[in-house]
Parts: sequence; C-alpha cells; structure tokens
Amino acid sequence: MKNNPSQQAAFEHLLHITIQLSTEKNTDLLMEKILLAAIEVSYADAGSIYLVNTEQEVEFRTVYNKSLNLHLGGSSGAEIPFSSIPLFIDNQPNQSAIVAYAANNGEIINIDDVYERPPFDFNAAKTMDAKTGYRTKSMLTFPLKNHTDDIIGVIQLINAMEEGEVVSFSKQVEEQILPFASLGAIALTNKALILNMEQLFESFAKTIAKAIDAKSSHTGGHCKRVPELTLMIADAVSDYNDGPLALFKLSPEERYQLSIAGWLHDCGKIATPDHVMEKSRKLETIFDRIHYITAKLEIASRDIDLKFQEQIIQALKSNKTIRIEQLERERTVAHQQLNLDKAFLQKINYGGEFLTDEQESNIRAIAERYQVSIENQQQSLLTDDEITNLSIKRGTLNNEERKIIQKHMDVTLNILEALPFPKHLANVAEYALGHHETMDGKGYPRGLVKEQMSVPARLMALADIFEALSAADRPYKSAKPVSECLSIMRNMAKNNHIDADIFTIFVRSKVYEQYIHRFADPKQLDDFDIEAILA
Repeated sequence: MKNNPSQQAAFEHLLHITIQLSTEKNTDLLMEKILLAAIEVSYADAGSIYLVNTEQEVEFRTVYNKSLNLHLGGSSGAEIPFSSIPLFIDNQPNQSAIVAYAANNGEIINIDDVYERPPFDFNAAKTMDAKTGYRTKSMLTFPLKNHTDDIIGVIQLINAMEEGEVVSFSKQVEEQILPFASLGAIALTNKALILNMEQLFESFAKTIAKAIDAKSSHTGGHCKRVPELTLMIADAVSDYNDGPLALFKLSPEERYQLSIAGWLHDCGKIATPDHVMEKSRKLETIFDRIHYITAKLEIASRDIDLKFQEQIIQALKSNKTIRIEQLERERTVAHQQLNLDKAFLQKINYGGEFLTDEQESNIRAIAERYQVSIENQQQSLLTDDEITNLSIKRGTLNNEERKIIQKHMDVTLNILEALPFPKHLANVAEYALGHHETMDGKGYPRGLVKEQMSVPARLMALADIFEALSAADRPYKSAKPVSECLSIMRNMAKNNHIDADIFTIFVRSKVYEQYIHRFADPKQLDDFDIEAILA
C-alpha cells in the first residue's frame, strides 16, 4: 500500500523510542530521537523539530535531511544557522509560517505540495531549494502538546518516500506518527517539570538562606559564602590524587546535592531569636546593658561625692584642715578607681579577647566595691546576670545563649527530615547536618564520629569554620589574617575536631587563597610557611 508502514514496524519503533526516552537526560538529544523515529516510521526524507521558547518563538533544535546528508543541532554539534520563527507579529498570531500556525492553532497540517499551497509562506524553503537543488514537496507538520494542552514544540516531516519517489503523507501515517508526538510531548514535559521543580527547590533553599542572612546585619553573607566555599573545597578534594582521599571523586549529582545542602545548612536559624543571633556585646539583650551599668556608675560617682562632701563639711565645722585635704585626696582616688573600673567593664564587654581568671576576679571585686540605691533598694552595682555575662570567657554568648544557638541544628534537623527529598537529593540532609559535627563525636546535633560521616559532610564542617574565622562581618571580632585562621584550624585538626586529611588538601591546594580573593579582603593573605602550618 502506498506510503503505508506496517503496524508492527511502527509499534517496534514506538517501543524502541519509549525505552530511549526513559533513559535520555539531554533534552536536545531526546528531541532528536523523537524526530529520527518519526522520519523512519513515516519514510520521510527530511524533517525538523522545533521548541517553543520563552520569547514566544519557535526555534530550530534539530534539522535532518537524508538526501542532502545534512544534520544540524542535536547530537551533530553543528550550529543551526536558521532564525527562530515568531509566534506573533504585531501582537497577532503568525498565520503565514506553517510551524507558527500549527503551534498557535494546535492543528496537524498535511500538504501534498508546498509549492502549490497558499496561504503559507514557503519562500524560505524555495530559496533553500534553489541553493541546494533539492525539491521540498510533501510536508506533515504537527504540534507537540503537554498535559495542559499548551504547545511546547512542533515536528515537521518533509517528502514522504516510496520506491525513490516523493509521495504524500497518508492519513495512516498521521495516525502512526501521532503517538510519537504525544510521547515526545510527555517526555519533554516531564523533563521540564523536573527542571522546574529543581529550580523551584533551589530558589526556595536560597530564599531561606537570604531570609536568615537578612535577620543579621553582622552575618548577612554567611549563608551565601558557605555553599561557595564548600564547593571550592569539594572540587579541590575531588581533583587531589594523593593521600587517603585520592579515590574520592565528586559526581555532578553529588556536587548539586552539596550545593543545595550548603544553602540549607543553617535553615534552623530562622527560629533563632534575633537578640541572640545579633548579640555583639556580652551585656547585650534587646539593648546593650553596658549603658545601664554606666548609669549605675554615675549613681556610684554621685554617692562618692555625697559621702565625702558630708565628711568634708564635718571637718570644716571642726576646722580640721589636714583632714579636709586627706578626704579630698581619697575622693579623687575613689573617682579614679571608678573611672578605671568603668573602662575595664566597657572593654571586657567586647567579646573578642580571652578573659583571664584575674579579670574574672576583678569583675566580682567591682560588683562588691560599689553599692547603689535604686528605688530605695540598696544593691550591688552588678546583678548576678550581669556578672555571668561579663564573665564569658570568649565571645559574647553565655552558656544558655550558646545552647539556643546550638538549638538551630535541632530545628535544621527537624526541617530537613520533614522534607520528602527525592532520590537525587537523598544526601542533602546528611551533608547539611554535618557542619557542626566533630571527628571525635563531640559535635552536634547527632554526635557523629568521622567514620559515620561522608566526605562531603566532613568538608562542609571545615568550610563553615574557615568562613567564620576569616569573616570580617562578625560583631565580636575583626577579620583574622589567613595564617591565624589556618593555625587555629591546624590545632582543631590535631585535636580531631575537623578532618585532618581534608584540611591538608585545603591548605596545599590553596583553596583559602581563591576564597579570600572572591569573598574577603586580600589583605588577609599574609605570608606564612605552609609546611609549618601542616607540621
């Protein structure tokens, strides 16, 4: 029968392409396979497949012609020189271009001879024919619809062949090609949905990170920098071919998961109270209570004056000149001591330096040295809570506040475990939750040891620490030079806090240098001996 492939042959082609479509991940190759299958089933000599793009145009994705030995786009690697075809001209549907018409109207168009078929504009085909000596004749054009009846592409077949002659595309061919169009549309839709879902989830993860960073003006870049640094370290470890991690190679899928994990690693901080996250001074709650202590010191200063004034008046009445001079000297000394105590408290309210035992004792001495009366209540200059906060050994957080900060990992754990991650994102939670674990099992939230953690989870912990040490936007410290950051981390590796093998690669590959140039101040890159750091 003229131009009539057997049902069995069409079915075999359909089965074969179905298997291919289920395994092919590249959209362009997927579309090419659909086109080639349609050409083979219909005995066409040539064909093209188009995709509707975001600019409301139909753009070529694969062009194939047996007679001309022409293959553009798809797996050929050859660029398609033809311009995209607009779906609309002057805000009106393009009715002259056949692929635009098929896309706009959702119609199958079967033409016996394009040279004799107005109103479509085939000048481009005729011009190409004139250049190549080819004769475009029969043409079958049908749209690709997705599950919502939107047109996502167009397949066009040219010159049905029978015994070496060009014939028309039969109705039976239309019916046999239609499943390929439907299957192709479904496959393309699935790919688009998967891509859109990935983009949505990635955008969601980044939005959560931005929201957390927006809570804190002091750590506003942390959630952005950690994912970037994590990937830098991961790439360096993957490229490193010596040592215990020589066999570790990061796949594109693992790298994508690690990126998502980096953006979500601190998502639990969305529940951390602002006054704790933003605590830049030891006495800070909603406001910095050093100002309240300064006010109480002003009361103490007034009390000193009142106390000595009363004694001086008594000495004047008794005409004791020497006693008056003595009291004035004592008052001056008392004020000097008070000013020293005020300066001391204001200094240690900054949490950047380590508090010595002597300084801690001095805090308590100051508390006992001054008694002030507020609302007729005689009380020590410093409350127990103020003493506790001023006595913080390092940083600005007391033990309770530190627990609140650590609580963000419990919240992160709950959030990530509640998310139904698909298979290709199954490791996101494990990677993200590793950044506060330590190799000796004393970290949190799960207290894992090195052997219980994957390499990506262990390197994320290192990234989080280096970012924190080198950051210039922390409220309680200035940016540290790289040599100091690495010295601190060397000790952490020595004490089995971070992975020593990853730290070695981090230093030898100079990932820190790449990171500092991109995200910090190059002045932090001071001179140091790498071998001494790694000793």
